[in-house]
Amino acid sequence: MRKRHQPLVFKIIIHKKYKLMTSITRVKLSRLFFPLCLLLLTLATSAVAAPAKRYALVYTWNQEVRQALDDRSKLARTLSPPANRQLLIVGRNGAYGVVYPLRGSLGQARQLAVKQSHALSSAGFTPADILPEGTYSSLYHLQLAIGSAPKALQPDYQRIAARLSPDDRAKLQIEQTGARSYALVFRCWADKAEAIKIAKQQRSRLQGKQSPTLITALERPGLVNAINPARIGADPPLSQQAKSCRLAVLPAKKDNQAGNDQKISKSRAAGINSKIQMFLKEQRAKGRLQQRDMAAMVAFDLTNNTYLASLNAQRSFQAASMIKPFVALAFFDQVERGKLKYTSTHRQMMEEMIQHSDNEATNWFIRQVGGPARCNAVINGQYGRTFSKVRILEYIPPGGKTYKNSALPQDYVQFLRALWNNQLPRSQEMLRVMSLPGRDRIFWGTEVPPGTLVYNKTGTTSYLCGDMGILVTHSKNGQKVPYAVVGIVERPTAAKDYKRWMETGGGVIRGFSSLVYEEMKQNYNLL
Repeated sequence: MRKRHQPLVFKIIIHKKYKLMTSITRVKLSRLFFPLCLLLLTLATSAVAAPAKRYALVYTWNQEVRQALDDRSKLARTLSPPANRQLLIVGRNGAYGVVYPLRGSLGQARQLAVKQSHALSSAGFTPADILPEGTYSSLYHLQLAIGSAPKALQPDYQRIAARLSPDDRAKLQIEQTGARSYALVFRCWADKAEAIKIAKQQRSRLQGKQSPTLITALERPGLVNAINPARIGADPPLSQQAKSCRLAVLPAKKDNQAGNDQKISKSRAAGINSKIQMFLKEQRAKGRLQQRDMAAMVAFDLTNNTYLASLNAQRSFQAASMIKPFVALAFFDQVERGKLKYTSTHRQMMEEMIQHSDNEATNWFIRQVGGPARCNAVINGQYGRTFSKVRILEYIPPGGKTYKNSALPQDYVQFLRALWNNQLPRSQEMLRVMSLPGRDRIFWGTEVPPGTLVYNKTGTTSYLCGDMGILVTHSKNGQKVPYAVVGIVERPTAAKDYKRWMETGGGVIRGFSSLVYEEMKQNYNLL
């Protein structure tokens, strides 16, 4: 009997142990269950609350905003819609970037970057980087005044420009901000904090009028060059421009014509030439010009058709980007002969070539004409009696390292002279494009006063720094007084510090332009 009851007792003992273990396990599980649920609930809530990251594609970073704007212009022609229409200039750590705010997921950004890589590579760009939004800063300008028409803003422009330094005056522009709205804008390309600081500085210049307000920094077209309020107004239609310009193969220049020009102005040039020599000596003493650097400084009075100054006018120099007006001339020559057309696309590309000094646009026009040799043949065949030694021998190489194209400083003067007298095909259109806001070394930072019209084209390589252009000043009786200035500084070896080279070479040219202005001021009683 005992043997029969032992299994029962054993089962009871096991059952009790199992029940005890089960209850203990349940207690332990209950203690873990609630914290686990709470953790899962928290994670789910945070996942819902945190928005997914959005990404942008960034194409280039530059230390100068001008270079960023140039890159943006090239990228706008390289990329497909909608990216090419929504490119922004942004800031990060003191640099300026060109981005497309995709506002998509990381996967979408990667997919688009791969899709764009071939087009970017063909245009000389590296593949786009991917950045989360918020890792760069939006940039701002200051809106100083608003109006319903550009002319209504001219008094504000003149009043504020007179109180600005030359560097700050270059940032002042009248922009079209809406269908019928315009604004006087101080282009500072600054992040919000910096823009607010600049706004406080500018408030005193408004003399108690409207306080500066921040507006998003976009590349809106300027309707007036910051030093040229007289340019306010719309450009005439292309058809009207074509009617106002004529094809003119210039008459043969008499063998002694240039000599006569210099003879007429010999007494006038003697004084300024001595000042130029003293100026150059000072520049060398200060280290701005090296002993082996070569300078050309030529000035021409377009009212009396006389040379004001002539230093190394007949020596051949690299042309750099100053060859581009001659490329434009070769193209317009073919247009006037009915061999090519000038459409709105050509107009846009012409602005890119001259205003923004875009090398790809230049090569595009060279190809339109038929290549460098054909451009050279047009210039020297049709205008060989006007220009002594213009040589268009190459496309602009990648990186802008163009050293083969060349011209005499005297050739630039003759070009500007013919252009001003409307003796070249589409002269008015070329003057319009050369008057668009851009870089110059003959006005900014010189003694030439605000209100002066500027038509120019600069050129820079690691060997050469130059500018050629027309300045139109005004006498005290309101008469327009135009004159041409050509300044070139060329090195025998490539500059190691490119930025400093531009500053020192540009400074020499600006000093020369100031000397010429002072001479013109005495001769014409200028303002």
